Amino acid sequence: MHDVGNQDMASTLVLGLGNPLRGDDGVGPLVISMLRQHMLAPEVVVVDGGCPGLETLLIWQGYQRVIIVDAADMDLDSGQWRRFTLEEAGLPVEQEPSNGTLHTAGLAEALELAEALELLPPELIFYGIQPGSMRWEQKISPNAQSAVASVCEAILFELNGTQET
Repeated sequence: MHDVGNQDMASTLVLGLGNPLRGDDGVGPLVISMLRQHMLAPEVVVVDGGCPGLETLLIWQGYQRVIIVDAADMDLDSGQWRRFTLEEAGLPVEQEPSNGTLHTAGLAEALELAEALELLPPELIFYGIQPGSMRWEQKISPNAQSAVASVCEAILFELNGTQET
């Protein structure tokens, strides 16, 4: 299970999603790793959420604000990133799960389920980084790698209102 820290004090969760064995899909966990090197307020918890599935909605329960960082195909150049809200996201949801199961359910399905169960956090923010390669490899492309520092800086600014070094 994912270690969510001391959630009693926490009001904000920064959740990095992705598979570091799939090339640029590992940008979410890489951002989380970089954020852990900074002094964050006690009300902020950072979690490497791994590969998103329906259990994602359990991870964010109890938080007022959730910031999700993930690779996202947004038809941009590799390494470009965007900040957006759930309303702006327009995440695609498969109408029928593959093979009649939920084993392939991802973030979009978790969001749809959370909305149906009224379990969405009050504030949900996404940072999407356009992937280049998502092949089975343990390295992130230079373009996606270059986005990680600027995404971290943007998240730190959002959390603190200031930039940290």
